[in-house]
Amino acid sequence: MIELQIRLLIFLAAGYILGKKKVISKDGASAINALVMNLILPCSIFHAFETALTREIIESTFSILILAILLQIAAIFLSRVLWKKVKDPTERINLEYGTVSNNAGTLGLVVGQAAFGQEGALFTSIYAIPLRIVMWSYGLMMYSRAENVKWKDVLKKTAVNPCMIAIFAGIIMMTAQSFGFLLPDWLDTVIASFAGCNTVLIMVVIGVILSSVPLSDLLSSRLILYTLFRLILLPAACCGLLALFHVPSMPLMICTLETAMPAPVTMAMLSQKYKQNEQFASRMIFLSTVVSMFTLPLWTILLKALF
Repeated sequence: MIELQIRLLIFLAAGYILGKKKVISKDGASAINALVMNLILPCSIFHAFETALTREIIESTFSILILAILLQIAAIFLSRVLWKKVKDPTERINLEYGTVSNNAGTLGLVVGQAAFGQEGALFTSIYAIPLRIVMWSYGLMMYSRAENVKWKDVLKKTAVNPCMIAIFAGIIMMTAQSFGFLLPDWLDTVIASFAGCNTVLIMVVIGVILSSVPLSDLLSSRLILYTLFRLILLPAACCGLLALFHVPSMPLMICTLETAMPAPVTMAMLSQKYKQNEQFASRMIFLSTVVSMFTLPLWTILLKALF
């Protein structure tokens, strides 16, 4: 895990330097992000489902999905209470969005696979199902309140999201494998090759986005409070609550680790599109992402030691 974090920091630093040097522009980062979200990440998700279907996997998958739904509901209510005294409405929207969602759908897949192997990638993909639904439905409605976006259109967009399609296709594939059906070797190699680009491209894009954030603006009390809450307090509460109810170790560790992910990169895109204080959103992403490079290994070590 420490070696993974070193690699992630190197990839992040490369993106940061390329962004600072203007080798990759903001538009270039957006194009790479579109490539990741529409091809690379779906291939990585689908590839994670290419595993033998066992009773233990079925039970863990179902448990993680139910827990993820409950955690997502709790996060929505918590976000409305926690930041209600923030006077700036643009800051409040970003803080609420950063509470109901995080980077579990992208960075979480990388970390989950590194910590728990192929099963970790599979369980992380399952955990991300309700997260993605909330990000692209409730989250999008938060940013676009003034534009009168219809729920029907938002839900339709969520259903046809390439990552969601990859999850459902992966479930079908995993079931088919149980009956002896396997993908042709050449196709499996192509999908695995695309999936292998996932970590590098995601971290480079994050680095480019962070390169536009002034370092002098990072140490505000509100940003520090959000980072503390997002990376330490929320996963600690999740871990303690699940342990109290004697949740099995694998679902408990996956849910806790994914809850400990930093602010979602999608926040930068949505805040920019809907003119909701993109600078503040970028600072949230920057600080929480950099600090998570140190807190995530600690969470992984702690979880494996305790459970």
